[in-house]
Amino acid sequence: MELHGKKVLVTGADGFIGSHLTEMLVEEKADVRALCVYNSFNSWGWLDTSPIRDEIDIWTGDVRDPHFCKTITQDIEVVFHLAALIAIPYSYVAPDSYVDTNIKGTLNICQAAKENG
Repeated sequence: MELHGKKVLVTGADGFIGSHLTEMLVEEKADVRALCVYNSFNSWGWLDTSPIRDEIDIWTGDVRDPHFCKTITQDIEVVFHLAALIAIPYSYVAPDSYVDTNIKGTLNICQAAKENG
């Protein structure tokens, strides 16, 4: 798929894989909107030290919020959905947070993308 000039959303852009995908998309000349999970430190994870920080539109938020997902997918042509909670041991202690993020978050992104065309 040709991504040159396309408006692309990467959820989970603050993670290891998401940040590297974001960097690759910038190299391919895509117009990238990067979603990093909101935190009180205003950290963008792996993107904090990325050389392409100033070349992307970074948003902070949470895929668990369907209204936010509808906003962040507006005017987007391609979505790479990588946002997820991944710490397996903690998932046994707090499974609801994993269901809310990994399953409902995916549903929110898919529904928002569909509603925004």
